[in-house]
Amino acid sequence: MRNFVFGVILIFLGFITNVNAQSNHYILKGKISNQVTGELLSGANIRIKGVASSIARLDGSYVLKNIPSGKYKVSFQYVGYLEKDTVISIDENNVMNILLTPLNTNLNTLTVFGTGDHESDAYARNKEKNAANIVNIISAKTIELSPDITVGNVLQRVSGVSVERGSSGDGRYVIIRGMDKRYNYTLVNGIKIPSPDNKNRYVPLDIFPADLIERVEVNKTLTPNMEGDAIGGTVNMIMKSAPNKFYFNGSASTGYSQTFFNKKFDYFPVSAIHQKSPYELNGSSYAATPTDFTRDNLNFTPKQASPNAIATLSIGNRFFKNKLGIMVGASYQNTYKGYRSLYMPADYLDGNLLVVKNVNIRDYSLHSIREGLNVKIDYTLNKSNKISLYNLYTVLQNAESRLTIDSLMPPPRTKPGTGQIWYFGRSKYQKESIYNSTLQGVHQLINERLKLKWSAVFSKATNRIPDWAEYEYDGGFYTNPSTPNAAPYTHPNIAQDFNRQWWRNNDRDLAGYLDLNYTNKINSLPYTLSVGGLYRDKKRDNYYDNYLLKPTLNNDGTHQEWTNIYNLQWTVFNPQGSAAAANNYRASENVAAGYAMLNIKIKKLEAVGGVRLENTTQHFDTNVPVTQAGKTGDISYMDVLPSISFKYLLNDKTNLRLSYFSSINRPGYFEIVPYRYQGDDWDENGNPDLKHTTAQNLDFRYEYFPRANEQLLLGAFYKKLENPIEYGFNFTGSQSHTVYQPNNYGNATNYGFEFVYEKYIGNFGIRANYTYTNSSISTTKFLSKKGVNGSEEFHPIEKRPLQGQAAHIANFALLYKNQLLGIDAQINWQYTGKNIVLVSPYYEFDYWQKGMSLFDFSAEKKFAKKFSVFVKVKNLLNAKYEVYVNQPVSNAIAVPFQNPSSGKALAQRSEYGQNYQLGLRYKF
Repeated sequence: MRNFVFGVILIFLGFITNVNAQSNHYILKGKISNQVTGELLSGANIRIKGVASSIARLDGSYVLKNIPSGKYKVSFQYVGYLEKDTVISIDENNVMNILLTPLNTNLNTLTVFGTGDHESDAYARNKEKNAANIVNIISAKTIELSPDITVGNVLQRVSGVSVERGSSGDGRYVIIRGMDKRYNYTLVNGIKIPSPDNKNRYVPLDIFPADLIERVEVNKTLTPNMEGDAIGGTVNMIMKSAPNKFYFNGSASTGYSQTFFNKKFDYFPVSAIHQKSPYELNGSSYAATPTDFTRDNLNFTPKQASPNAIATLSIGNRFFKNKLGIMVGASYQNTYKGYRSLYMPADYLDGNLLVVKNVNIRDYSLHSIREGLNVKIDYTLNKSNKISLYNLYTVLQNAESRLTIDSLMPPPRTKPGTGQIWYFGRSKYQKESIYNSTLQGVHQLINERLKLKWSAVFSKATNRIPDWAEYEYDGGFYTNPSTPNAAPYTHPNIAQDFNRQWWRNNDRDLAGYLDLNYTNKINSLPYTLSVGGLYRDKKRDNYYDNYLLKPTLNNDGTHQEWTNIYNLQWTVFNPQGSAAAANNYRASENVAAGYAMLNIKIKKLEAVGGVRLENTTQHFDTNVPVTQAGKTGDISYMDVLPSISFKYLLNDKTNLRLSYFSSINRPGYFEIVPYRYQGDDWDENGNPDLKHTTAQNLDFRYEYFPRANEQLLLGAFYKKLENPIEYGFNFTGSQSHTVYQPNNYGNATNYGFEFVYEKYIGNFGIRANYTYTNSSISTTKFLSKKGVNGSEEFHPIEKRPLQGQAAHIANFALLYKNQLLGIDAQINWQYTGKNIVLVSPYYEFDYWQKGMSLFDFSAEKKFAKKFSVFVKVKNLLNAKYEVYVNQPVSNAIAVPFQNPSSGKALAQRSEYGQNYQLGLRYKF
């Protein structure tokens, strides 16, 4: 399969390099552009009837070859423009540049911007150029031709953006300008949406199919009319809107993961899972029995993975003399992925030594079903009043099996091939969903000088993880201390305790937005004065129930040997479950905000400034007894957030921007709850003393837009954070017992610069960006040294980057587009530099992800006017995700997969393999 795919790639590259070598008679060439704006018109048709025809290339240029001498009428056509006919005499090679005039719209009719316009690269560049703030935009056209099928993966192409990957290897959360996912928020059509995450407020972006998107906006600065809880930036997904004419776009594709050419998919029946715990099914007084827990979901069957199935459909039109617009979009993605991961957590010993105690080999099989539905209806009452209703529903279901072989490095391991081995089998089914319904109205009042916009919003995010289960049995190969040179003997596999967990959480928003904009002039200087605000009522509830199952002893008092899940007999250690724990809570958050903003233009200078006030009130109530600390809690604070932005127009193609804004970051709802949770690798605690973060932000950017789809951006930024929030380890009573929890870590700074370049020459183009980021935070760490009187403890200050911040992020894409042959192709390279993925409490023991390069390929070939076939290949070179601790391994016996001469310890390595997709698209 891999050779076949690379063969397909070579065929497309062959198309790219194939040049028509005929050179008979004469050549007519030139460029075609918009008479009003100067925009180069890629895709315009040029024709000499019966002689030659061509299509304008990416840079607006065209070439007609093999024209005999004579006098001809040359026709130039482009959708949305007046056709132009020019008579020319050809007796030599000629250059003729053409200006086409946009179609005039009758002023007595309503002007409607179609979906096709808003999905183009030219529209995205124009939005960036004219925006009041600093923003980067990816258009639907770019998304369609890219290798990406989820919004999470699309965003890694944006300058200054890296992604935190989920269990499938796909981008799940965004890190903007080195600021962790918690410092950014997500919107749909400008409306903030809740998160299905069971602990935090940030939204997983792999839940959104990319094919429903009209464009994605990454805002890197804030204005007073934007919510203030973003320090890195915001992600705004604009969904497809009703067009001005009939619109149809559908595709179907299939694919496969390279992993499953070499291994089977470990299947378990999701239908066997009990959706509710015994507590939920039978009430609080019920005592769970062994028969309340299923076994089928822990029976893993290796099967050949099914091919992926992906389909999307968008249909829209306008009715009743263009007053009513309707757009419906649906997406379905059914995919299978698998990968192998090494996991070797590091342990700290006195004397600042690192030892590896466990070598885990984990095999993952993941079946994902991603579905999305978006409906947009708008109705124009008259030229001054318009209402719209937008609904989005998206859901992601993951069924994941994980089979682990864990080799222990301490005794009884005496040499390679000996020691204790733990075996685990885990099944996890998770269903996440987001629903948003927004009713909006836009009204022009007082001779259209006053504009009123309002929004009424209902949103709900849900998360379900029913019966998260993992069995364990222990065996191994032991040596007899009295005969160490003898062959090791096999230790029987003994069944161990294991847990069954139910997680459920809901996050519901009711919100109202109101904006008033008054436009006028002061001594011929145009200005807009805006005031408005919002009120959001958020309710969140979290349910957690955990049961500990213990294998029974045999009749002779010995431990049960493991054979399979069906032969295992167990008792329920805690038959009432854990519904009374602090992990079960209800939380509310009320945000009331108001702003005043002035936008004024003084010749070539545009200034946007003002102030925003946000008042936050948070409350939580847990299920712990009223006599226990942390039963309830309240937090309230108000923030005054000034901001000002300047844009200076050097000319009609060039801007200079300077911006300052103040912003905040609120703790997650779960983070301030004094919960305690036993995780896979360590215990987690909440922190009711957590403070919210405040930040001051400065930005500068130079912008040059030479053509409609080209740009050069050079920017710099600086951020100063007070009380930044990061997850780290804290000691609770002794060094041997640490917990992982969120904490405030003093002050931090973050600065850097960005470069974006997009250029087209003929049929070729390049799209490149690079971001350098340097952040700094100082925290107290633990350090021990061995002295003459034993170990001595120290608490030095360590200076490090913010968690998740990579110093270097880069993207490069080589593009090819041949309108005449109907070919689009691109090769993408994405690089994320090394960054801290886990903060350790020990000095110089942080976990660092190694720099990672990803190569992807995609291509499309049009045929029969409205059809096209496309191919997408992800992770061409099978890049590996690797995490290290920058300390040498100190184990007395050699540890597998470690390289002692490197001076660092490998903590994790995951290998995802290539993913292939082949499909058919129809556009009308």
